[in-house]
Amino acid sequence: MTDWTLWYRACQGHKPSATALVHSLTPQAHALAMQLLRKTEDAQDVVQESFLRLWSSQPTEGVGAKLSTFFNTIVINRCKTHLTRKHELSTGHDALMDLADAHQHITQTTASDDMAFSAAQLQQALGTLPARQRMALAMWAYADAQAGDIAQALEIEINAAHQLLFRAKATLRNALHGARL
Repeated sequence: MTDWTLWYRACQGHKPSATALVHSLTPQAHALAMQLLRKTEDAQDVVQESFLRLWSSQPTEGVGAKLSTFFNTIVINRCKTHLTRKHELSTGHDALMDLADAHQHITQTTASDDMAFSAAQLQQALGTLPARQRMALAMWAYADAQAGDIAQALEIEINAAHQLLFRAKATLRNALHGARL
């Protein structure tokens, strides 16, 4: 049985299908929300809201996405709304340009400089990223989002999404490099 079939059956009131979907979709969705929001309570709230939206949505299998991709997009949009409400995420063009200027001085480290880092070091470094960079990087890493998906979710041009993702990776590398010293 496909995830889309489970979703359809869950929307028709079949509790075992709903339970199966919740169990399969929650871990990745919660990890994604935690990366974006950095607070367990907020992440849990967003995932719950996302399930409510999933049950009331009208997607079709013809959209070309897996159900998990569709659900993660809902989670990302809920996180974006949450961050916007808390003024941690600005969607204005000027804010993006300020972000680009602020991080222009960051240089890339070479592949030979890369080392394994502990999960705590990685989490700490991710926590230092600005919200938009953290969101772009989390979408790329946890939801397998491409620049086009990131651009659509953040309501920016695709070139801006490429630049934002590049800056996020560079900032993360810089933060991890600093943690090694």
